[in-house]
Amino acid sequence: MPPDSFSVPIVIGVAVLALVGVLIAHLRVRRDLAEARGQLVRARQAQEHLTRETSARDQRLAQAERQAQEAADLLIEARAQQDVVRAETEHLLATRIPALVSHLRAPHVIVPGVQNPALAGTELDRLHRGILDAVARGVREEGERIDEAAQAIVRGAMSRVQTQALRAQDLLAGIQQRYSGDEHTALLREVLGLDMFNELIIRRVQVTGIACGATPGLSRDDTYLVDLVVGAISRVENFEQRIEGPANHLRRRIGVAARAAEPILFITSELLANAVHHSHGTLKVTIAVHETNNGAAIVIDDAGVGLNEEQYARATRLLSGGHPVRLVDLGNPPRTGWAAIGRQVAHYGMQVTVKKSAFGGVQAVVNIPAALLVEMPEDSRPSVLAPEPVRATVPAAVTTAIPTTTLPAPTVPAATPSAGPLRPEPVTALRPEASRRPEPVASLRPEPATASEQPGPAEALAALPQRRRQSRRSASGPRPTAGSGGSGSSGGSGSRSLTTPEEAARRWGDFQAGAEAGRREALPAQPHDNTEGN
Repeated sequence: MPPDSFSVPIVIGVAVLALVGVLIAHLRVRRDLAEARGQLVRARQAQEHLTRETSARDQRLAQAERQAQEAADLLIEARAQQDVVRAETEHLLATRIPALVSHLRAPHVIVPGVQNPALAGTELDRLHRGILDAVARGVREEGERIDEAAQAIVRGAMSRVQTQALRAQDLLAGIQQRYSGDEHTALLREVLGLDMFNELIIRRVQVTGIACGATPGLSRDDTYLVDLVVGAISRVENFEQRIEGPANHLRRRIGVAARAAEPILFITSELLANAVHHSHGTLKVTIAVHETNNGAAIVIDDAGVGLNEEQYARATRLLSGGHPVRLVDLGNPPRTGWAAIGRQVAHYGMQVTVKKSAFGGVQAVVNIPAALLVEMPEDSRPSVLAPEPVRATVPAAVTTAIPTTTLPAPTVPAATPSAGPLRPEPVTALRPEASRRPEPVASLRPEPATASEQPGPAEALAALPQRRRQSRRSASGPRPTAGSGGSGSSGGSGSRSLTTPEEAARRWGDFQAGAEAGRREALPAQPHDNTEGN
């Protein structure tokens, strides 16, 4: 067989084998390519996943950074607010609460507001205001409780002191009755000095007790209004040199009901003491009694230093009696006069007003309502020291009437040759009595006014309520008889002449002049007494 016949099949076999090898290689390449593509897809997916996770992580990181920044900002803001609250709380504790306590004692002290104006009206401001209100309420309640307890203690103490002083007054009155003769002049001067000093003690104890809610501690019968004014004058130190009057402008027999007699005497004496205390030693204090359409009025004028607007406002508030007064509001030393007057005014329905007087000082007016006034019985008379009513014209029939309380020059009473040693009624008739009020001796009463002295129809006002006496009390001392110069009868056949009312009044005036001279020598004036002013 020729060589070409063997080469063709070999070539064909080789070609087939080459083709098969190429196919196999191609299949392997395609398989490898498919695997590479799969790996590439998986790599891309992994990269996308990684990219998503990285983005999420970056977002979380950014969010965390933002939260951290916000937390830092909040922390800074919280610290700033804490500093503001701390500073405002320190301001509350160091300034506002002490100022509030001072304001409760003295209303003119201003309580400051918040230190930072930006906090006004905020929740913190409302909370601090609530704290201040709670503190103020607690301080007021506790202050009221303490003040009530203190007033109760003062009332009890003053009641005991007043009782002992009134007992001493009775003892001094008894000594004056036993040693009123000329041979005991020196002793009587000493006793009268002690008597006046004891009277001042009683008045100051009384005003302190009344300012703390106590009663006047004394009782009286229905009393002539002018007698109460005379008694009030006698309670003031050095009244004979410092007080002018009283001027009696009453036209009827006006008296004060028993329940209000001592309070009116107390109010008048305190106003007089205040006027004398705030006036120069040479300036007189005048007092007058008037009848009004609604009752009666007592007018007191002084030429002292006067009051400023704030003092007038305080006086009006205290004298009205409509505002509660605590002991801490009365100053140091406590000035209890106006507060005590206000309590009595509110209790009895009276009115006390103060204003600038015509002399540049203070004018005090005590208005007494008609409900507290009575028409005194016809058979009674004011005391011999009570001044006669001021009239436009003085009738000739009364030119020898009983003198007013303007006493003659102080002299030691001397014995009357025709009547023997002088033994008038005790000087305690000028002073309040705890439970008794002796009737004036008949021979010492002024004679009834004549027809020419009685007020005409034009002067007649509304009738006052009448009060009947249950029984006439006997005088504390023996009454003069017809044989001893009494006025039991207008005439008689006795061997001795009767003492006229004018002569008895003159003797009584001389005795009072000597008594006051003894008081002045035994108890000198105290111009710098800080406890007297109101």
